[in-house]
Amino acid sequence: MVFKLFFSLLLTSLQAAGGCHVSPHRLGKSASDFAFRGIHSAKDASLICKMTEKNADFAFTLYKQLVSQDSDLNVFFSPLSVSMILSLLTLGAHSTTRTQILVGLGFNLKEIQEDAIHKFFQNLILNLNMPNPELQLSMGSALFVEERFRLLEEFSQNVKTMYMSEALSIDFQYPARAQKRINDYISEQTQKKIGGLVKNVDANTMMILVNYIFFKASWERNFDPKRTKEENFIVSEKTMVKVPMMIHEDIHYYFRDRSLSCSVLQIAYATNETALLVLPDQGQMKRVEAALNQKIMKRWLKGLKKRAMELRIPKLSLYGKYELQKILPALKITNIFSKEADFSGIIDLNNKPSHLTPLISQIVHETGFEMDESGPQVAINTKSHIKVRLSTARHHMMEFNRPFLIMILTQPNQSILLLGKVVNPREAEGLSASTLS
Repeated sequence: MVFKLFFSLLLTSLQAAGGCHVSPHRLGKSASDFAFRGIHSAKDASLICKMTEKNADFAFTLYKQLVSQDSDLNVFFSPLSVSMILSLLTLGAHSTTRTQILVGLGFNLKEIQEDAIHKFFQNLILNLNMPNPELQLSMGSALFVEERFRLLEEFSQNVKTMYMSEALSIDFQYPARAQKRINDYISEQTQKKIGGLVKNVDANTMMILVNYIFFKASWERNFDPKRTKEENFIVSEKTMVKVPMMIHEDIHYYFRDRSLSCSVLQIAYATNETALLVLPDQGQMKRVEAALNQKIMKRWLKGLKKRAMELRIPKLSLYGKYELQKILPALKITNIFSKEADFSGIIDLNNKPSHLTPLISQIVHETGFEMDESGPQVAINTKSHIKVRLSTARHHMMEFNRPFLIMILTQPNQSILLLGKVVNPREAEGLSASTLS
């Protein structure tokens, strides 16, 4: 199914609360750039930080589950989007179904009221949806419900108001037609960036929840396209591929984590997002992955220091598609896919068909991401390339020529919008790798 999300935060309150780390790239921005609606006190800001931490831990838990399915493939998804769409479902879920979702997301209702959870996501969605010429962002969600059910008006309105999403009636008795309608809807919403998202629709389908996001932004300081050149990327001990490697010298925020044998780099976008890149030493990826949690990420962000360096990073197009009904049960979110699921807040169960089948058959999530020298405005972008002369004594090169982790973080509290692992930059292109001798 599909959903949308957005947010912002009052920077001064967050700093006073001390719970969230603010990117050093953005300390020069005014607090008004990050106005979070309804956040007026340190207590409110502390609550937002706590929710951000819960979301981060859920992100890394979900990441580890995806990696466990095949550690040799690229992984890329939007943890914030997945959290949002599950939270959206709780608007119409009751009893065990609702509790299981909230617990699976890491929320304790004794600490955080459910209204606060929905307001948090509502603000995220509103902020992320703000028009920005430096950003291509298509994200959304939709719940497609068999038309024999009567959608409850209160649920439809809450979904639209709080999550900028839609609950739509559809006739699954004609599966091919229903599948085409859903996929056409998503293609239109993403300017044809994402197509063919939903498959295997049949006449027994009752609900499908679709979730998507496509992200491409301009760098704060562009790479020079003339310097991009083909170089080797070592996929494994026996495999390498040729990739277009972007190169430039600049002042970056860098941290060396000696305890986990990895290097961390943060690069700013011209928008309110930053890219956090984690490069494990050769053979240390599994060690870094096992340690991932919000405390480790906070340590990395806190440790970032300015450093002049030469950066070499592949030009990327990453896509990830996941059927969450196959993944969430491993996180103990099982009830929503069972016959006992209670979604009486979504539909009128009085006119439910007599044959009892699980109401939700699919929750599909797809993520698209592009990273190049500039961003969506390459042809008209007037920002100059910043040249930094590096002395021999200060010169440091960070080359992403082997598998690495990438996170796209929102500002100012570093929520994880996108998370993934780049094993093979050419994987999405369907290109075969060469074998090392």
